[in-house]
Amino acid sequence: MGRKQVEKTGADLSKAAFYETRYYSGLAPEPRFQKVLAIAGSIHGERLLDIGCGDGTFTVLLKNALRSYEAAGIEISLEAVNTARQRGIDAFQTDIDMETFPFKDEYFDVIYCGEVIEHIFDTDCVLHEIYRTLKPSGYCIITTPNLASWANRLALLLGFQPFATSVSPNHEGAGKFIMKGDEGQWGHIRVFTLRALKDLVRIHGFKIQKLIGCPVTVKTSRYMKFSTIINLTDRLVSNITPLSSRIIMTVKKV
Repeated sequence: MGRKQVEKTGADLSKAAFYETRYYSGLAPEPRFQKVLAIAGSIHGERLLDIGCGDGTFTVLLKNALRSYEAAGIEISLEAVNTARQRGIDAFQTDIDMETFPFKDEYFDVIYCGEVIEHIFDTDCVLHEIYRTLKPSGYCIITTPNLASWANRLALLLGFQPFATSVSPNHEGAGKFIMKGDEGQWGHIRVFTLRALKDLVRIHGFKIQKLIGCPVTVKTSRYMKFSTIINLTDRLVSNITPLSSRIIMTVKKV
């Protein structure tokens, strides 16, 4: 590999550059959003923090579901932060792998950490900051892919790379079933089984309040018939949380 190619790859692997365009914009066609809103509807929180708020689209819906009067957001992409601010979110550009949350202790009633924890190198630091900024008896809703999902178990059995993991940040579909080498672009670093996530949140002083599985929506133009079968199976198996494709966990600060 020549010098110029090394420099280009290094630029591509910059965290800020990677996430500048890979943030949540609008609402992806995934069932987890409705499930999280249903959970939020059973919780009242005056102050909300959305970690990885993207452009703030879902933050606004979450704020309404919680009946919050204040909503803040953390996001690494400056473009996303500016858009979220236009939607009334008090958003801050923050690299939570390197920086503490820009909020005082015990400030928020509810914190949402949706599809973020798997992107973080120092998960202990993030969970510590969530605990620090959450009020006593406050709630945190965490969603993340399940490394031990039925699809990942099947993929491993057949010799494929598990869907929630990757061997390259630029070619995350490499080695995966019904995916091209450059499909995905997820940037996952830490991937959890249900047991591992439960253990980690308890280590950090949280009590698990609610735990449900959630399917994903799979689309591929290469093998459409597989998409239909996979989505149907995924919806059925999501009722068995340890095997579901995604985990949605609500924890309480004790």
